[in-house]
Amino acid sequence: MEDGKTSQNPRGSAVKRVVLTVAVVVAGTGAILGGAFATFTDTISASPQAISSGKLVLAVGPTNDSTVPVTPIAPGDTIAREVDLNSVTSTINDATITFGISASPSSLLDSDATNGLQVQVQTCSVPWTRVAGPPPTYTCVDGTTTPVLSSTPVKTLETTPASLTPLNSLTGGGQDYMVITFTFPSGAPGNIALQGACSGTAGSTSASAENLEGCSSTLTYNFTATQRAGTNK
Repeated sequence: MEDGKTSQNPRGSAVKRVVLTVAVVVAGTGAILGGAFATFTDTISASPQAISSGKLVLAVGPTNDSTVPVTPIAPGDTIAREVDLNSVTSTINDATITFGISASPSSLLDSDATNGLQVQVQTCSVPWTRVAGPPPTYTCVDGTTTPVLSSTPVKTLETTPASLTPLNSLTGGGQDYMVITFTFPSGAPGNIALQGACSGTAGSTSASAENLEGCSSTLTYNFTATQRAGTNK
């Protein structure tokens, strides 16, 4: 002690400095070690896996007589037209192929489920023997005919397409030789003196209530293919 003052402990100061110095060194060392960590890795690639989506293609042909004109019909008449289907360029199979009809213009010929046109479809296992006519006629020579749609009102197919079965076109590469036949019911009423042309209440049995004379409908055939169910590939 000099002049009444207590001398500072130089040893204590040195300890503090050492402690601080050590703390800095440790902190710095931790930072260096943290950046030096490493992990072993390895990478390898398997052979490329090629994946492609299939094609669902439904086509009409080789014969399509849907555009062959129809002369005026009377009750009891039939109209047969060959409209072939195929899936020759498809690479996937179908679950269903449906047949629907739309009409524009429309008339009682297609909108009356009872007195209007009825339709059925059949196939031949070989190409139909066709006589041009008019009207065209078709005979399944040296083959087998198979019904794929029983008689159904055209009106029904306008709202609820029907499944055609069996068909070869359900399988990719398939071909169907198909004839569509319309029938105008023999009981369809008509008397122009009692009821205006193509008018009245659909389904009537009296010519005074319905007249199918003078009607005109233009029909379009709509075929829709739906792919098979998903499966493990």
